[in-house]
Amino acid sequence: MAMIEQNISGVKLEKLRQKANKKTKFLWKMPKVVFIICFLLSMLKARNIGFFLLIFSGEGVGAGNILAGILMLLGDAILSFGVAALSFAVYLWIFWKKTYNEFNNNYKNKYALIKIREAPGFSDIKYTAKKGISFEELSKVKLLPGRAKGFFVSQDYFEGKYETIRFRSSSVKTYESNNSSLAVFEGQVIVFSSFHEFKISETAVQIFPKKQSSKMKGFTFSEKVETENEVFNNMFSVFAQDKHNAFYILTPEVIEDIMEFFKLLNNNIYIVFYDKYMYIGCEQMKNPFNALVDVAIEEQSKNIVMAADIIQKAKDVLIHIETNKN
Repeated sequence: MAMIEQNISGVKLEKLRQKANKKTKFLWKMPKVVFIICFLLSMLKARNIGFFLLIFSGEGVGAGNILAGILMLLGDAILSFGVAALSFAVYLWIFWKKTYNEFNNNYKNKYALIKIREAPGFSDIKYTAKKGISFEELSKVKLLPGRAKGFFVSQDYFEGKYETIRFRSSSVKTYESNNSSLAVFEGQVIVFSSFHEFKISETAVQIFPKKQSSKMKGFTFSEKVETENEVFNNMFSVFAQDKHNAFYILTPEVIEDIMEFFKLLNNNIYIVFYDKYMYIGCEQMKNPFNALVDVAIEEQSKNIVMAADIIQKAKDVLIHIETNKN
């Protein structure tokens, strides 16, 4: 999909949402109504009326007759269910899908761009719904738990510049390799093009909450690092390819900034410094770019603002580069 840079007003998008919401409600109600109507109509067939009259009269009623009647009713119920399921599928593909896709595509490919661009300091923003940060890239730096590409989902990719720093970001979800329904990480991953005025991390330095150590077991670099900050050591686990490089990157100032960022987000964060890049995984419950038909656009827009806010906080707190130079 090509990156789209078009505009749509919140008022127009809200109308599309309400239209999609009405069709969604109808989509779920319709098969129930169809089933009831079909089943009631089947009750009016001559054989069923005769069966009920026989039951009520009590004359010549045997186990065989009762069983035959029950099987007839069961067959009618199954047929009614089949008609209801067919009506659900037809309405879903012919009517509902077109309406929802119109709303969803406008929300993701137009409105999301507008809301991010409204945030101060952002420029050159581009968004692609079906693109993401690759499994291979995140596996190389060992940012997140999750080892199998088949249990990795990344989408809602956007990139641009915040102040002087370029970034890439996408929503990411990883699952247990033996359980595709159990997510081990769900949130936003951000890659900043630089994290310091002059430093680069010659080898990777990996930082994650100590309480998430069980998720990262077997997925860490070889060198365990203990800093001189006991509070930090109690909060985070640090692994590196080279200890000397880890101490070079994790200065007392950087350590304090990581703790501050963790408190600001009030959620799990995963950080890797590698080369000139800084990778951040911010765990959260919702994908900020998911378009919901039952939530007002004004309320949903807060999720997009939150995604931009995480980038702002990360840059302001963790990146030590002067933004105002003469």
